[in-house]
Amino acid sequence: MSPLTLWHYLLLIVLGLLLIVGFLISMRTNSKFSVFTTISLILLLIGIFVWKSINENVYLVEISNLDEERYYQSEQIVIKGTVRNVGNFPVANVVAIIRLANSRGGGDGSNNESLFTQPSVFAEIYEGDNPDFKKQNVVEEHLIAEYLSPGKSKTFTIMMDYPPHFKRASFDVTAKVN
Repeated sequence: MSPLTLWHYLLLIVLGLLLIVGFLISMRTNSKFSVFTTISLILLLIGIFVWKSINENVYLVEISNLDEERYYQSEQIVIKGTVRNVGNFPVANVVAIIRLANSRGGGDGSNNESLFTQPSVFAEIYEGDNPDFKKQNVVEEHLIAEYLSPGKSKTFTIMMDYPPHFKRASFDVTAKVN
């Protein structure tokens, strides 16, 4: 988990004060428990959403200098790049999400395949248990940095299996902070 910021502490203080006010309000009613439970659950939901919003806006990283190389002997693809902390606060555990997609569907070697012959998302959901079904999208997550100070960058290398039925792969790499 990334270090807490002033915004996190401010949120905790405001939620704590609102919880105390909610407790005092619930003590003046006839149904103390249900009013306090309702106020607590509402504050919990608000806290979760605001906490996630703070994390998305405070911990900022970007990926650049992406390069790929395919190793045919081991059927793997190597993706190299640089991750940089562009925010004002240190971040921990930067995770890269790699989406590898088959640019041309199918795997039977025919050249007359088009977008319409590729399996749909529903086919991938329902045919995923079939051993003969060939997925056209692969999504993996890899830890690429454990701690980045503000303004610092780090190079990373990700090695992942390349599906042998892919004709030509396109990839997208995004980063998130845990």
